[in-house]
Amino acid sequence: MVLAESQLPGLDAVVHEIAEIRPLAGVASAVLRITDSDRFSAHELGKVIATDQALSAKVLRLSNSAYYGYPRRIGTVRDAIVLIGFRAVRSAVLASCVIDTVGESQVIDYREFWRYSVSVGVLAELAARSENGPFEEAFTAGVLHNIGRLALAQHMPEQFRRCQRRAEREGLSLHEIERAMFGFTDAELGGALALQWNFPDGLAHAVMHHPLNVYAMPAEEGSLTSYVVRGRSFVRAYGLSDGVEISPARSTPSEWSRPPLSTTLLRAGGADGVLDRVRVFLESTVAR
Repeated sequence: MVLAESQLPGLDAVVHEIAEIRPLAGVASAVLRITDSDRFSAHELGKVIATDQALSAKVLRLSNSAYYGYPRRIGTVRDAIVLIGFRAVRSAVLASCVIDTVGESQVIDYREFWRYSVSVGVLAELAARSENGPFEEAFTAGVLHNIGRLALAQHMPEQFRRCQRRAEREGLSLHEIERAMFGFTDAELGGALALQWNFPDGLAHAVMHHPLNVYAMPAEEGSLTSYVVRGRSFVRAYGLSDGVEISPARSTPSEWSRPPLSTTLLRAGGADGVLDRVRVFLESTVAR
């Protein structure tokens, strides 16, 4: 049964329903809790991750991939934490758990969606690196910034299809139509889910406010949101689709053509290098 717009649940109700149906894996919550403290050991963190064999395998596969390019074989999660860093491992854990938690949707091209999201993550990381900012957190924020869209499409597919058709028919953004139909946007849903899952405030803020550039509202300089906005601007200019909307390819934003961003991008192999890293990450985390 398709609900009339006046019968659709509000944001809090949708967040509660999704969190009840698809709770975040306990290991992700435990990792967040442990790493939120200044006092923890690689052994303690590795022991928690090791309770999930599938997740441990993904962490090791990624740690030993060309994504990190570490010269020696990494045999245990504890070694991965020591050698590539706990923040890198935490990013891999959160991304893998959210990918598994939210699941696929019949109305979004799953592969395109994650290719787009991880591309934003890699570019957000590069933007943060160019300013000596928190690049691991920027990567995580970029990868997860669009989770509300996937969750909405998975939880309310018929209503989401109607939003798509209406946005195309009226020439408006999907977020504008979502607000008119639901009273909230998929970005706000994603941010609320991130808070429900006890993600750090900065990460949840980036998920909730990533459309800032659409509304010409500048993100706070040096924030995770600002890095995600920069990553999205590059990816959208490159013409990648998130599995729902296709942005026509256009000139790369000028800030990516000037130092320090241009220098950091060049060191990463340019757009082709970014896409190679995206491919390796997806092969390690999304492959079943």
